[in-house]
Amino acid sequence: MTPPTRCKVPVGLEGALRACGVAPGDVLALAGLPPDLLAGPGAALPVGAYFELWRAIRKVSDDPGIGIALARAVRTDLTEPYFLAVFSCATLGAAVEVIARYKRILSPEDVEASIDRASGEATITYRWPGGAGPPPQALVDAELAFLTELARRVAFDAPLRIELATPVLDTPSGHAAYYACPIRLGAPHNTVVLASTDLERPLGTHNPALLRALLPYLRANTPTAPDTDIERVRSAITQRLPAGTRPTVDTVARDMAMSGRSLQRLLREHGTSFRDLLDEIRHDHARAYLGTTSFSDAEIAFLLGFGDPASFYRAFRAWTGMSPGRYRQQDPQPGTASINPR
Repeated sequence: MTPPTRCKVPVGLEGALRACGVAPGDVLALAGLPPDLLAGPGAALPVGAYFELWRAIRKVSDDPGIGIALARAVRTDLTEPYFLAVFSCATLGAAVEVIARYKRILSPEDVEASIDRASGEATITYRWPGGAGPPPQALVDAELAFLTELARRVAFDAPLRIELATPVLDTPSGHAAYYACPIRLGAPHNTVVLASTDLERPLGTHNPALLRALLPYLRANTPTAPDTDIERVRSAITQRLPAGTRPTVDTVARDMAMSGRSLQRLLREHGTSFRDLLDEIRHDHARAYLGTTSFSDAEIAFLLGFGDPASFYRAFRAWTGMSPGRYRQQDPQPGTASINPR
């Protein structure tokens, strides 16, 4: 899969800047970017321009810890695809996997998680493309602080260690006070090191009822009290989808407290298969996302568990005979209200 060449501007950045006392207009002017860039959803910038945005944030704020402050101030709206996927995960480890997958699909940034069982550590490494030079420290801080905030939902003493590629920090005391753990400077990469056991801890934000209430079609297609076997399977698949990974027979069967073979046999008895049912649910949800939200095609691909936007595009054409863009131009679906979850 070819990595994206543009960086998606975080939804909620404008509000977080204001919450931190930073004027978004001053930031955009200094970075040479359009004054309305942060006003609408889905803004994306070339890597160089994205780095300039974060350099401008640091200069206008005059705060060496602005990245950390922004990560703590962002409103994690669960109707934003990224946050919806992350906070629908059952464990911290699953959330880390979602973050890595989101970056692969929607950002040139790469996130990799590795676990060293011998030392009991899990290392989450962030890498940015090298063509635009080293990433601004404010951006690095924002990404690592977001993961730290997530980890502290399950472990009070997270993280174990922070490793930063920069050889020096403007005010090391601020970082030391926030992370409250050893910080290594001049490291090969920017990483957050957690206890490997923390990845198995329940995230505490897993809330299928909230997910079902996201859009009218989720309520319709995922009954709160399923009374047939097929509805139970549909419910289990639907609850898995927003986590940004493709549900499998084994994962859904485990959620339903049965074996994969038993699930396949159940579906055969009802004249269907797991693949057909998953395809049907993805089709229904794709049409609803396109008809009732402003999510981009890449974000919808992510939420439906596709490996990349091109795979979603091909599947949608096979389902409907038209492109996602053409479908958006049609009238809203009957019985649904258009919403903008940004």
